[in-house]
Amino acid sequence: MTLYAINEASRFKDGLIIVDQPHRGDRKVWTVFDEADFISRIIEWAEFSRVDPSEYDLNTFEGCLDYHSRDLSSCQVIRYDDYASDDNPALDDPALDGAVYLEWVFETEQAA
Repeated sequence: MTLYAINEASRFKDGLIIVDQPHRGDRKVWTVFDEADFISRIIEWAEFSRVDPSEYDLNTFEGCLDYHSRDLSSCQVIRYDDYASDDNPALDDPALDGAVYLEWVFETEQAA
């Protein structure tokens, strides 16, 4: 088992890990580098969606989050400070791959 530690020197502390849980099917975890990256991805996806985005303010993070999560059972947004907090047992959750990608954690050693 690989052990990880929080990387306080991450270049991507403004990044976000998005955990989507649909009503049916598997959870999806994806990452963005900051809120602007999230907004641009949602606007791009909205262009091809069957859902009219005019009810949502896609120029804001909250509006894009509402649009994105409209058909999900839940949508969790994880920020670096939340992930790195002492009371968040995130090192064994499904967001670990995203945390590695955003350099929020680094491998410290292999456990026996």
